[in-house]
Amino acid sequence: PPRRHVMPLYHTTSPEVAELILASEFKPGRGGWCGGAIYFIDTPTLPKTKYSIHTLDGAVIEAKVDMGRMAEMDRHCDASFGHGLPSARRHGYDSI
Repeated sequence: PPRRHVMPLYHTTSPEVAELILASEFKPGRGGWCGGAIYFIDTPTLPKTKYSIHTLDGAVIEAKVDMGRMAEMDRHCDASFGHGLPSARRHGYDSI
């Protein structure tokens, strides 16, 4: 059976998008630091260092996330096997 590694994590987004997610499901984005994915953080507040000119207000969704087999990458999303989520998936990882 697949290895389970369930963690309580948080997703920050706009109130409008939060309503859409809660009415259906999370969907991977098209871009991002490590590629098109669903991004979570381990605290319910977005660190000030992550704010942008577009960060005005928002919503936080708490989710229990099964991380599966996790790849370890550096802060630039690089690992010995390649870069980003697509490379991690090619090497059998479920998350980074």
